[in-house]
Amino acid sequence: MRKHILSALLLAPALTFAAGSAIITLEMPVGARQLGMGEAGAALADDATAMYYNPAGLAFGPLSDEWRMSYPAKAANAPYFTRMASRSKNGFFSKSELWAGTAEGILKFDGEEWVNYHSITLQGNAKVRDAVKVYVGTERGLDEYVRQVKAFNEIKSAEDEKHVVEVKMPWNLVVKDTITAVLYESRTEKLWVGTPKSLYRFDGKGWKNYDSELGNHRISALVSQGASIWIGTDDGLFVYRNGQFEQKGKVLPSQKINALAWSESRKELFVAADGAGVARLVPKKSVNDKDRWSLFTEEDGVMDLKPLALAVDSSGHVWAAHAGGLSHFNLRKWEQVQFANNHVNDVSVDQKGGIWIATDKGVWRHLPDYATASGRKAELERGTAEQEGSVKKDDEWVHYHSGNGLSVNKVWTVIPQGNDVWFSTANGMEQFKDADYQLTAFYEKLLPVLNIPDLYHLYGGMTIPLNDWGTLGAFVNFVSFGSTVASDDIDADDLVAYNSSEIVGGVSYGTRFPGDWGLGISIKFFYSDLSSGAGAGEEEATTFGYAFDIGILKKNLIIPKLNFAAALMNIGPSVYYVDKTIEDPIPLTWRLGLSYEILALADYKLTAAVDYNREVVYDDDRGNPEPFYIASWKSLINPERGGDGFFEQFKNSIMQGVLNAGLEFIYSNTIALRVGYLHDQTGKRNEVDFGFGFMLSDMLQFDFATIKDVGDNDGVRDGQMRFGMLFKF
Repeated sequence: MRKHILSALLLAPALTFAAGSAIITLEMPVGARQLGMGEAGAALADDATAMYYNPAGLAFGPLSDEWRMSYPAKAANAPYFTRMASRSKNGFFSKSELWAGTAEGILKFDGEEWVNYHSITLQGNAKVRDAVKVYVGTERGLDEYVRQVKAFNEIKSAEDEKHVVEVKMPWNLVVKDTITAVLYESRTEKLWVGTPKSLYRFDGKGWKNYDSELGNHRISALVSQGASIWIGTDDGLFVYRNGQFEQKGKVLPSQKINALAWSESRKELFVAADGAGVARLVPKKSVNDKDRWSLFTEEDGVMDLKPLALAVDSSGHVWAAHAGGLSHFNLRKWEQVQFANNHVNDVSVDQKGGIWIATDKGVWRHLPDYATASGRKAELERGTAEQEGSVKKDDEWVHYHSGNGLSVNKVWTVIPQGNDVWFSTANGMEQFKDADYQLTAFYEKLLPVLNIPDLYHLYGGMTIPLNDWGTLGAFVNFVSFGSTVASDDIDADDLVAYNSSEIVGGVSYGTRFPGDWGLGISIKFFYSDLSSGAGAGEEEATTFGYAFDIGILKKNLIIPKLNFAAALMNIGPSVYYVDKTIEDPIPLTWRLGLSYEILALADYKLTAAVDYNREVVYDDDRGNPEPFYIASWKSLINPERGGDGFFEQFKNSIMQGVLNAGLEFIYSNTIALRVGYLHDQTGKRNEVDFGFGFMLSDMLQFDFATIKDVGDNDGVRDGQMRFGMLFKF
């Protein structure tokens, strides 16, 4: 009697998706995002739940380190992207931003796309003209500015303007020239922009031009020091403080400034003076104090007198880029790093202490020994030993070029931003996305209509990027079936309560191959306990086993942004609970999927996904389960409910699968709305899913989904709610 009660509860079609097979938890879908899209996720496997839907998703970004062309250049003979500036996350709920100066003005990266405008929301009865006046900061030429903005927003009449809520202001409405310097000052949240003729500042609402205060200068470099902005020009060094400009560095042999770098740890400014070398300024701290200057030339160890770029790392060391290599100041002396038969264009430092060097033959990432944990410890032990902080032969050097990531070797500018690194190359703007660790959690209370206590589903997973090797993941999937009251005799009074549960845990790995192909594999171990708490002398219905998943994912199939996925899930031996002669197969399943990014604009993104899941368990003539290499194809050509003729059998075989389809709409990379549909003719399920998500920062995302039954069956999943969380670090 006990066995029949457990079977009725645990193998009910309302709960299981693999009728006739054991270990339901292997088939329990996870992730509130995907469940809000009709449980489609095989080709949309781009978060930590990919380990369930298709482990091949671990081969691609954002789960894996990835190179991509972000914006193609309009000309290859000169750098189209001339300068870059970033706003790093300054709080848990903030998002990073990136601006790029080009030969035609400014572009901003919104997290997905590069945009050439700034959006302004009209308040109250404000008109487009009012917004334009604030944006340009002047009434001179206002009519022409308004005309350009209306044309940019396709506002053709007064009636059109009545319906405008958000106005897009082109960045080049004010700053139309080649950008020679750009800086985001995080303390005041202002963007500073330099051109060959002037200096501009954008405060988030409007622009201010400093022609009258600073004069007409070619701005070559910008760097912030607290409330001060240091400005390098072809005609000298200036500092902006409290609304006033003051010229500095008149003592320098050259007034042509190529680059600036501020050392926050030592409160020093380093200046690349063309034809003079590298100068160091200790700014005065009071009106009675004096600026202290020192100049480093070839006699001090600097490579040459024409430094092109400067960077200061987290240890206070200074790196100067020259045409032939690097000069490195380790706080005591200068040393040189030669780049033979090459030309160095830029140098920058990432948050982990890595030095990025842009050259005509690709990019080098140099991680000095003193920037590592072991190196810092050794440096403290050495004290002021002679080799402190110097470049050693065993320091880490990695070369990126057209053969292992970049699309072209010529790189003009490099800037790290968080975990990502951006490159201005001869082909345009390229990005190296250093994948985050992802941690996901999921919860749902099962079958709310039945109101069964302790019937719930939990999932947790984590992915770990392995640089060029792909991505590794680990997960746990748990289902509690609650308590079952049973008796050995239908008339007996000695009722016994049994707790039932299943747990699946495992690891996944995905790696990428040329041609946008990804391959993934999962190894899973499971434990099923259908009668925990059995009395003395009673045999518990438990089993333990293992299974494998293998999947492929093809990005950009035939056309861009169309992805194809195929996976064979739950490859493994059959199991038994009590009687060894009665084997139950695990739910061997084919999963096929397509996803397509229908719309990808600056503020909007629309993606469609479709999955088809078909269980392929098959018994031989004696009723024993066939091995996976036979069942995986034989079940397709010999479906359980066959028919007369090939076409009838084919139709019945297809109808024994489950169809999942969904749409996801994302606004401003912040809010996601989802809808999906699930059709299961065998299980008599027709369901519509609804979901939404909130991306609170670059790090945290919350998702919710629910089910609405639209079929003629009992609808026990109607109203079932799912909750998910994704954390990146």
